[in-house]
Amino acid sequence: MDTELFSFAFNLFLFVGVVIAFKDRARIDKLAKKVIHLQKIIDFQTAQIDKLKQALSESAPAPRSTDEPTIQIESTKPDTVQADNVEPAHLSTPAKPDVKSPPKQALQKQFTLPEFNLETLLKGNGIFWLGALILSIGGIFLAKYSIEAGLMPPAVRVVLGALFGCALVVGAELVNRFKTKLNVNTPYISAALASGGVITCFAMVLVSFNHYHFLPANLAFVFLAVIALCATYLALRFGPVLAGIGIIGAYAVPALVSTGSNNIGALLLYVAFVSLSAVWVADYVKQKWLWWQSFVGHCVWFIGAIVLGDKGDFAAITLYTVATLYFYVLSNLLGWRLNLTMHNPLPIKSLLMARREQVATLITLFLFAIYLMFSPVFSHMVIAAFIVAAIAFASAYRHSALDTWPYLALGFALFMFGNIHHKVDFNDILYPFTGKYLFIQIAALLGMAFSVVMVKRDAVRHAYLLLLVLVPLSLFGLSYISLPVDSDAILYPVWAFELLLIAAGAAFAAAKSSVPLQRVTYLVLANAMLTLCLTMLLSASTLTLAITAQVASMSYLSWKYKVEIPDWLYKAALLVVVTRLSVAPWVADYKHEAILGIHWTLIVYPIAIALVWFAAKYNPSRTLNTWFMGVFIHLCALLVTTETSYLLVGDYPNFDNLSYQEGVVLSLNWLILAGVYYWRSQLTRNLQKLYMIGGSILLGASTLIHVQFSVFESPFVYSQNVGGYVINWLWLQWLAPVLCLYGFMHFKLVKAQFNRFNYVAMAIFGFMFINGEIRTLFNDGFINWHLGMKEAELYTYSIVWLLISTTTIFVAQHFNHKHLINIGFIGLAMVILKAFMVDMSNLEGLLRALSFIGLGLCLVGVGWLFQKMQPKSATSASGKKD
Repeated sequence: MDTELFSFAFNLFLFVGVVIAFKDRARIDKLAKKVIHLQKIIDFQTAQIDKLKQALSESAPAPRSTDEPTIQIESTKPDTVQADNVEPAHLSTPAKPDVKSPPKQALQKQFTLPEFNLETLLKGNGIFWLGALILSIGGIFLAKYSIEAGLMPPAVRVVLGALFGCALVVGAELVNRFKTKLNVNTPYISAALASGGVITCFAMVLVSFNHYHFLPANLAFVFLAVIALCATYLALRFGPVLAGIGIIGAYAVPALVSTGSNNIGALLLYVAFVSLSAVWVADYVKQKWLWWQSFVGHCVWFIGAIVLGDKGDFAAITLYTVATLYFYVLSNLLGWRLNLTMHNPLPIKSLLMARREQVATLITLFLFAIYLMFSPVFSHMVIAAFIVAAIAFASAYRHSALDTWPYLALGFALFMFGNIHHKVDFNDILYPFTGKYLFIQIAALLGMAFSVVMVKRDAVRHAYLLLLVLVPLSLFGLSYISLPVDSDAILYPVWAFELLLIAAGAAFAAAKSSVPLQRVTYLVLANAMLTLCLTMLLSASTLTLAITAQVASMSYLSWKYKVEIPDWLYKAALLVVVTRLSVAPWVADYKHEAILGIHWTLIVYPIAIALVWFAAKYNPSRTLNTWFMGVFIHLCALLVTTETSYLLVGDYPNFDNLSYQEGVVLSLNWLILAGVYYWRSQLTRNLQKLYMIGGSILLGASTLIHVQFSVFESPFVYSQNVGGYVINWLWLQWLAPVLCLYGFMHFKLVKAQFNRFNYVAMAIFGFMFINGEIRTLFNDGFINWHLGMKEAELYTYSIVWLLISTTTIFVAQHFNHKHLINIGFIGLAMVILKAFMVDMSNLEGLLRALSFIGLGLCLVGVGWLFQKMQPKSATSASGKKD
């Protein structure tokens, strides 16, 4: 009891605090509105003053009477009037005055803003909301007390709780009927009383059924239905506010009055009836916030059922999923009786537009799929896929606004197939007709049959032409890809035979069809099945060629039959091709993939490039030229990237364990590819941002790899063989990036503001490359600093950098490049500092003297050459000054 009292006091304190906070916030909002109001008045007065000055300037030449006082306008700035010297009562105005002072009432009416006085609300209706909260909490704690306390028999406690709830509802009705006699001027009193009564009655019925088992399931079902209907009726009488209170309370009852039985079926049944009443009320009073409030509560308990449920709750969760789609989607589009229809095709933007029905559908199917993934049972997944397909097909058959549902059903079926872990005996010759492979065949047959029916029934709804091609292509393709490589000897002939049957049927339908678009679709389907069949024969890695071939065939057929195919379809297919070919080389399953004894990229990439070129040549849409060109360039870059990696390293890079050679080649390839993207962005306007984003991502990825292998795992730190002699891996790691960055600046592929960063990166890479080359010559391919350093190597650094600094100064002087001159002198100063601090530190006697003499002669020679390279005019001018 002490805990409950403390909890109630805390909740009451929290509510009062929130009310006070809202009250202060309202005061701040009120002050802000007053400031806006005053600003508008000032703007109005400024406009009036401007008009007044204009009137004064127009009336200035007019003669004045002797009795009229002189008006003095002292102004140091134009259009400025000293208000102290203006007497409006004695001003002479023109014959037709343009300015009249607006009446006070009109001014107030113009600037009066609607204000929300929360203080008045708190004094008037706020106490009713507080009362409703207290009544609700009281009813809930009464239900909880009826479980824990043992003062009276359970039946008596339940009956008293139910009577208390009914009394609150009866009191609300009496207050509403006799509000005149009771001097009640607001309906919030009735709403507050009724909401507390409804929540209490819900709690009592749930306690009676789920804890004490006083009520059987059927009777509890009836009671919950009656209470839901009563809550709906009261909401219609007292306004939608009561519905909001009732919805929150009804959804909160299972959490506040927990019995610990974990009966998922009873819980979902209760929530379903609450949702039904809430959706009906929201639809009746046309309040969207009630719909969203109910949907959130409904989904919260859906998630709770997924977390608490197991395999045995499949029937309850499946029915709950169906009920969710009916309540929140179908009832709004097809009506509560599902008798509304529409067959007019909708544009793609309308079908994909974010609506609450779309959100409800996606979230519902997602939660259902999550449950099946966490509780995997083969029969459950198959049944769930067919139930979703049946609902999607039936709904789309009646209403064209749901033409996307068959695609969702297809995606759901593919997801189920990917998560089915049913054991298959591959030694059984009939395994293609069992388990998940039988599921694929039935799903493909049903999907194609429904697509054909819709094409024949509503020829203008073109979404089913695309579905007709996607269903067999995706289902058969995914099933074959997921099959173990050594187990396709039996499945391939079966799949090939069925694909050839589909191709033959599609070719026959194309010959019989008189509609150009349908004929093209059937021909595309036939080509897709033949291509997929050949792809299975060659290798799983060539599945992408099937999609690329479809792009080429669609382009050719649309050009031949003069049929316009939507551009978005080409774009979607090209994105799939680019994604697969970009990701596949780095996937472990494709590491050792070969076609006719040759690694697959050397065959797939050139064929894909040729198909893209063919598609671009025959595609009638000129707006797709930039897309085809972009894909063509990207595939060429991928071909160069993968083949250089394969030829230099002998394998594709493994991101889980990236070796030094793989990282060097990959970073250089990505840097070159980024330059290609930046160059391509300058040749197009439609995809300029896309190319810039892609180039930036590649540049960032290349930078990360350089940081890894040039800083954290640098050959200067780790014992890594970079190759002997002069030509080695350092050329690819540090010298080639210098040339690439110079190309970025020379061809203006990046903005000028980033040139400074490029110069810094080039200087770092160049410094590391030269030092690494010197170190390699003295250490047989190893540049680790821990190996020590000989005197000859130490002097070599000084000589090489002295030559580089001197050359830099001469070249910069010749081209009059001041920044490069400064860099050369900085390098020269570093060489001199190294000579004094390092090279000469261990010398003694004659050697030390000769070192200083040699360094001095070098510096004198540098100065003499520098003066000799100066322009004659500058030299003569300096001589004259001296």
